[in-house]
Formats: sequence, C-alpha cells, structure tokens
Amino acid sequence: MLDLERARHFFILLGVKFEEERAHLDALDGAIGDGDHGTTITRAFQAAEHATARPFNDLGEMFDAASQALAESAGGAIGPLMAAFFAEGGNVFKGKQSITGTEVLRFLTGGLEALQEIGGAAPGDKTLIDALAPAINAFTGAKSHNLVDQMRVSTDAARVGASATSGMVARHGRARFLGERSIGHPDAGAASMAILLETLQAAVEGQQGQPVSPPKDKFSPPAGKLINEPETMIRQDNEGLALAYPRLVHLDQDGILSRARPKNPGKVGLAIGHGGGHTPSMGGLIGPGLLDADVYGPLFTCASGIQIAKAISAADHGAGVALLVSNHSGDVLNARLAVRRAAQLGLRVEAVLLGDDIATAPREKYHERRGLGGLLFALKIGGAAAEAGWSLEEVVRAMKKANERTASLAVAVRPATHPVTGKPLFSLPKGQVEVGTGVHGEVGVYRGAHMPADKLVDMIVERLVKDLESFSAQSLLIFLNGSGGTSKMELHILFRRAYQLLSQQGFNIQASVVDSLFTTQEMGGFSLSLCAADDEMTSLWEAPAASPSFHWPGY
Repeated sequence: MLDLERARHFFILLGVKFEEERAHLDALDGAIGDGDHGTTITRAFQAAEHATARPFNDLGEMFDAASQALAESAGGAIGPLMAAFFAEGGNVFKGKQSITGTEVLRFLTGGLEALQEIGGAAPGDKTLIDALAPAINAFTGAKSHNLVDQMRVSTDAARVGASATSGMVARHGRARFLGERSIGHPDAGAASMAILLETLQAAVEGQQGQPVSPPKDKFSPPAGKLINEPETMIRQDNEGLALAYPRLVHLDQDGILSRARPKNPGKVGLAIGHGGGHTPSMGGLIGPGLLDADVYGPLFTCASGIQIAKAISAADHGAGVALLVSNHSGDVLNARLAVRRAAQLGLRVEAVLLGDDIATAPREKYHERRGLGGLLFALKIGGAAAEAGWSLEEVVRAMKKANERTASLAVAVRPATHPVTGKPLFSLPKGQVEVGTGVHGEVGVYRGAHMPADKLVDMIVERLVKDLESFSAQSLLIFLNGSGGTSKMELHILFRRAYQLLSQQGFNIQASVVDSLFTTQEMGGFSLSLCAADDEMTSLWEAPAASPSFHWPGY
C-alpha cells in the first residue's frame, strides 16, 4: 500500500537518492551527452521534495504538486518528461488517500504513454522507456498480487532494462547524433528511471527518509574562471547584460530578457528559450529587427516550458509570437510545453524548429539537423519581417525558408572547461582537430591531425557548397562564428580563405558576419554557416537591426 505518509517519504527519498547518484549519472551522460543529467535531475527532484512537504488532501494533489515543481525547475529534456510522468499520477490518484497495486500499475502504464507521446521514443531507442517498459511488464506478470512483491520484480526488470541500453543505438536526445558510436554506453535517463522505481519500492516497503541538505562546501572558482557562486552565474550574466545595455535590454524578476523599448502594437514578436553558458547568444540579439524576448535555463540546460511561456508572453504585441526552437531535445520538449501553456493563456504562437548542422543529417533530412550558428539567418530575416509588419504566417514562412537554405559545420581545436568543475567539457588530444563538433562538444564526424587554417577551411567549404547545390543559388550570406576561445585574428584568417574560395566558384557574397555570437565558454574553434539567399531573403537581411552584440548595417 502507498498512502500519503509513504508518498511523502517517496519524494524525500528521491531527493536524497539522486543527490547520492548525481556524479555517477553525470558521468554516464558525459560519455554520450553533455554530462549534466545527474545535476539536472537532482535539482528537479529536490524541487519536487520541497513542493510535496506541505499537507495534501489526497495523493492526486501531491503528485500534481510534484509535476508542477518538475516542470518549473528542471528544464532540459528530463524536466518536461518527468513532469508528464508524475502528472499521470495526479490523474490516477485523484481523491485517493491510499492506493494498491492496481492504481500503481495504472500510474506506471499511463506514465509510459505520456512519455512516449511527449518524447516520441519507443522501446529500444535507448531512453528511460527502456527501463520503464520492462518494469511494467514484470509488474503485470508478477505471481503475487502484493504491491511489495510487484514492486520488487518490476525494480529488478528496470535495472536489467537500464543496463541493456548499453548495447543499443541512441535514437533520441543528443546521443542520437552519434549513431553506432553510442553503443557501449548505458543511457543516463534509463538509469534514473531505475533509481526512481527502486525508490518507489523502498517507500512502499515503509522505508522512511529525512530531508537532507548536504553540507555546502565553500565554492572556489576554478583557475581562470571569474564567477561567484554556480547558482547565481547565469542570473548575474543576464544582470550584467541588462545593466550594460539599458536602452536595448530589460531583465524582469522572472529572468526574462526583453526589449527595453517594445515594438509597436500589432506586430509579430520573436521569442526563444535555451540553455545558459553560450554568451552573448540570444540575450545579445535582443533589439529592433531581432528578438523581442529570451530566457536562459541553467548552464547548458534549456529553460523550462513554463519559463519559455513567460518569454512568449513578454514578446506578444497583439499579432502573435514566433517561437524559435534550436533543434536539441531539451529545447524541443520544453518548447512544446511552452506553446501549450501559451495557448491556454490565450496567446497565439507558432514554433519554428531550426537546425543547420550538416554533420548530423543529410540534405534530404535537413529538418532533423542539430542547431548551430546558422540560425542567425532565420532570426535576422524573421526579425526584419516582423519589424516590417508581416503577419505571423509570413514571418514563420520566411524563417523556415532561411533555415532550409542554410548549412553549417563546426570545428573544434580545443575543449572548453566547465566553469564550475574546471574539467574539460570533452576530450580532444593535443594536436588534433575535430570536424562536426556540437555546441556542447558532442562528437563530430572526423578527427585527425591539426592542419593549416586554409586547408581546414577548404574542407569545410567543399562540404557546405555540396550540401546547398540543389538550390542553384549564386548569392550567399556568410556567418563565421567563433566558439569562444578563438581570436579575432584567427577568425579573419579563416574568413579570408572562405571568401576567396566562394568567390572563385562564382558566388556573389551578399553579406558577411565574422564574430563570436554563439559560444561555449572558451572552446577553441569555429563554425561556418552559408545561406543560399534569394532576393526576398537578401532584402530582409539588409534591413536595419540593433542589439548589444549585433548591429546591421555593420559599418
């Protein structure tokens, strides 16, 4: 049996257990992801622990409170997934003071369906479902109908399922871009689901827990990092931006960055939500002709759907909002929740999925590509269309066209260090270069000996031009983006070669940007983005724009 008291202990135990397993889960995620799963899910369930500490009338209310806390606090991919999972508990347990095996099975089964609906994964895709699905099967097939016995067999099956993900190819999340290289590494989400079910078993058996606030050691920033506390660095980054550019950017109490001088009523707004740590990124692109509102999540973790919905509201001027979504799993899931929530508030919003990294999908599947710096083209073109008074449908159409006609490829020559741990975000042997790297250091498509800048650019340009050849475009927009630790001198050397090559091939360079707008701390490297522009796109690109980090015309 699971009653209100044991359910309360369940959430206490979850907060404690994930704190204990945080480093292990981060390590699992670091092998094929960005290494923050343990930190993110610990933060999420400590928030759920706090939210469920007050008295409740029934179990449904308690699980609803946990779901809300998970949605608000976690962000990334795990936040909306766990929020949906526990929301199902709120539905099944509504009005109940205690539950037996029948209700628990309904909760788990409904939770599985919710996860599949939101995340789009199926068994065998190397996700948390690969722990939950076998757990449900074992629960259903248990010889005993005693809840304790049912939970024990389901927990055993979850552990086996989580371990089995090591032999699977990832088809969801950041790991999906690795393909067969993801084999040999267990999925951190599946491991977390096994931990969750183990903890539920402990609570059902009557194990109690006490809220634990682990002693906090005095934080010392890693050498070379100029920050204060980890918990405040993203907020303080935003505060500094707003203080430095008060005529362009405003920061509210909810952490929403918006235009200091809103555009006129009756015009479409542009909003985005994403992870912190990529400064200047989107906060630096707020202003006339560009973004209307932006919200950061924690370091390298997307803002929650609730936060993004607030950004949508801040960007609304009566004609609807175009929500830019960089194609990363956490961004996509939280965007879906944000759109749903915004609609409930009576706001009209259209999500625009943006992906341009040719290393992650072929041309015929460009809509599956990971987001890179090339989203600048869609942002600038959409911002100009909105400023000109175009309808929401027209703004979205222009942005989608720009994204379709954009190709990007990134190069890493040196990893960034994490601003809290001081450890490299990924491994790259000295003297080697990696082509196709993601913004968090995700594994690329080629790794080899370092080479002169011209030779490296030759390789990149060849691949990008080939990708865009179907458009038969003679006019190009170029964006050379520094990854954070690449000097302007190096960027100019790289751009010089790209310009020479493209001109020699007969392309007309309509406009170019050379800057470090989308960074990953001090990572050494760059990304090159080309956009096959038509007359409409060129006209929108040439429209004036102003923001802390980007002005156009740029002379």
